Amino acid sequence: MILRDRQPFVDWSNAGDPSPTSHALTLAEVSQEGTVYHVEVEDEDELARWLASHQQKLFEVELNGWYTYPVVCPGDRSLTMLKYWCSFELHTVVLDTAAYPLEDDEET
Repeated sequence: MILRDRQPFVDWSNAGDPSPTSHALTLAEVSQEGTVYHVEVEDEDELARWLASHQQKLFEVELNGWYTYPVVCPGDRSLTMLKYWCSFELHTVVLDTAAYPLEDDEET
């Protein structure tokens, strides 16, 4: 699944930037990249159920990718808000073409 930020997420990110001289991001800039999640679902219905049971953690991961200060993060992290702030593209086939096994670069 590819998660992409929508305009409300971009607006929140720009509003929370503590530097007055920072470049304000646009939706076009942010849309060039998305976060890819490996989720074990086979169709949109399964994705909807997966999102419903993982929305809190997913929202936290996405917010922490921008800011880690809880005070600037939105209090409403409901599934409805997540869908308002982000879009989701389901891809049921992912091919691993690397010659080496996948590893978590954050594991110690």
